[in-house]
Amino acid sequence: MKFSNGVDNHRIFFYCLHMYDLDELRIALKDVEVIATDVDDTLTIQGILTSGVIKAIEYLNTAGKKVILVTGRSGGACTTLSQYLPVEMVIAENGGVVIRNHDITTIDLPADHTVKLHACFDTIRKTIPDVKQAQDNPFRLTDLSMDNRSIQGSNFNIIKSIAESFGFTVAVSSVQTHILLPTCSKAVTLKSILNDRKTVTIGDSANDESMFNPEQFPLSVGVANIIQHIGLMKYRPRWIMSKEQGYGFIEFVDVLKSAIYLNT
Repeated sequence: MKFSNGVDNHRIFFYCLHMYDLDELRIALKDVEVIATDVDDTLTIQGILTSGVIKAIEYLNTAGKKVILVTGRSGGACTTLSQYLPVEMVIAENGGVVIRNHDITTIDLPADHTVKLHACFDTIRKTIPDVKQAQDNPFRLTDLSMDNRSIQGSNFNIIKSIAESFGFTVAVSSVQTHILLPTCSKAVTLKSILNDRKTVTIGDSANDESMFNPEQFPLSVGVANIIQHIGLMKYRPRWIMSKEQGYGFIEFVDVLKSAIYLNT
């Protein structure tokens, strides 16, 4: 297993052993109503939404389980996901946008929000010329994103410092680095629309950390590729699947299937 520098590998190893208890997960999934899942590297496999993952989502829908996608992807991209997948809604831009029943709503934004976002990015580009905007930025409503492939090592800390000087915060996913308002959160937006339904959250990276807070979401799952981020996270998923990316999501759905079978 690959852990971040400075992490106690033995401590994390034994912590993870406990998190692989899928029998306990199967029991916990009894009567779960909502599956709230990240998209990139949680549902996707090497960047692709495969037929196996789509079939798993279709099964959940058929079984009466509501699926909510919670992603950092742009509102524009997520209108497509909401229309073509059998999901209840999509929370996009790390909580900044909600797409439901063809309606799009955003969090409250200051009047000068867009101007400040671009001023912030211009400052970042002057400091780190190689940084590139993500391809989906023209379709964003509340934040601005950069392609992680254009960001090297300690530059993340520089970006964070610049963003904070403009009153923003930074969220890092497996594919993008986002500049967004501190009030924007996957967990806050998700919690606001759940109406106390029994929910399990699923993710793969530090960008999903707010959805692993046990006080907010006692049922939380990571796909196996989250292991490389565990040492840097305050909140960690309660369970971890043995497989990575979309394969881990399919594995989770198989566990849920067996839970449903045992309850019939």
